[in-house]
Amino acid sequence: MKSKECMNCGSTKFNKVENGWKCDYCGTLYLNPKKETATTEKKTNEQPGLQKKKTRILIGVVLAIIFVLVGPLGYLTVSLNNTNTAYEPIEPGTVNSSEEEFPGEWNQSIYESIKVATENYDDNNEKYSFTGGSSYEELEKLVGTPDTVTSWEKETHGRSPRSMATWNKTKNGDFTSHSITVTYDKETKMITDKDHH
Repeated sequence: MKSKECMNCGSTKFNKVENGWKCDYCGTLYLNPKKETATTEKKTNEQPGLQKKKTRILIGVVLAIIFVLVGPLGYLTVSLNNTNTAYEPIEPGTVNSSEEEFPGEWNQSIYESIKVATENYDDNNEKYSFTGGSSYEELEKLVGTPDTVTSWEKETHGRSPRSMATWNKTKNGDFTSHSITVTYDKETKMITDKDHH
């Protein structure tokens, strides 16, 4: 065992005191190092774990806030996309006026039951979309094939390709004094306009 030597006077004689040693010759105190090194190491080891936990909680809170804010917007976008292709069914009722005013299988009730789509314009992509209109395919099953169809095959001014169907003949193939014209979006088959003249 190595003997102790006073750094001030060089003496090797010491008396034990409460927290260490005292030089007998000059009275210099030498205190024992505190045994807190183990607890200090524990604290430094615990702090990164605690810091990780706090970071995880913070990330979780931020993600929850983003989900709450963006979630409804995502749902709204999906809902809007779904309503673009949705349509109102055509529900013919009783005939209210003379069938002579209408061509083919048409009657007042069918004409009135057609829901014209609501037109929406998106400034961001400069395009039109439609919601809530009746289905042209369903209408054609109800009243038959139109006598003439005019089509626009290319998108123009933000409008998707569309067609205009006209019925102007009787069941026998004779021309009537009245005609019905229906315009529909070729992509969604949704009716965007109707006219009886």
